[in-house]
Amino acid sequence: MKAELETGDLMNRFCRWIALLALAACLTPAAAGETDRAARPAKLRFEPQFILAEVARRMNVTLRLEVPVPAVFFESSTPLRQFQDAVAPQWRFRPHVFANAYAVGRNEIYLIDESAYYKRVGRTLDDSLAHEFAHYLQVRYLNADLEDPSLETEAVAVQHEFQRAHAYSRSVEARVHH
Repeated sequence: MKAELETGDLMNRFCRWIALLALAACLTPAAAGETDRAARPAKLRFEPQFILAEVARRMNVTLRLEVPVPAVFFESSTPLRQFQDAVAPQWRFRPHVFANAYAVGRNEIYLIDESAYYKRVGRTLDDSLAHEFAHYLQVRYLNADLEDPSLETEAVAVQHEFQRAHAYSRSVEARVHH
């Protein structure tokens, strides 16, 4: 009789555990905002050239054709190793995850393009690109050293200005990238 109770208890616990796992598997993606739609990469609303021009205007920088514009790479289509190789000399370590960054040595911008990330932090892919373009302009046009912490403050301010001006603006819909 005691063995039957133990077996019954064990079976009940096992069934409850399976039911909880099944429930968690169903609810976890929705709770995290990871629906099929959110799992797709975020897309830029604006053309990169427009974003760069807006950032340059806000920073009082005149763009010049002879200064190469950085290549832009998105996490969803870029190997982590490429990102690590690009930022390791600048950061003096190899990050284990992708991050938004301007790699000075290669003149490349790397951007997380996970929709759920931007939803979670209340930002957009466009304003993140504006932030990295601010760093590009600081280095290539203003001869700044990204080791200066005030440059991050300036890039964040430019990013917020871009977001306020363009996040929900209908007046610039003609310049929207589809």
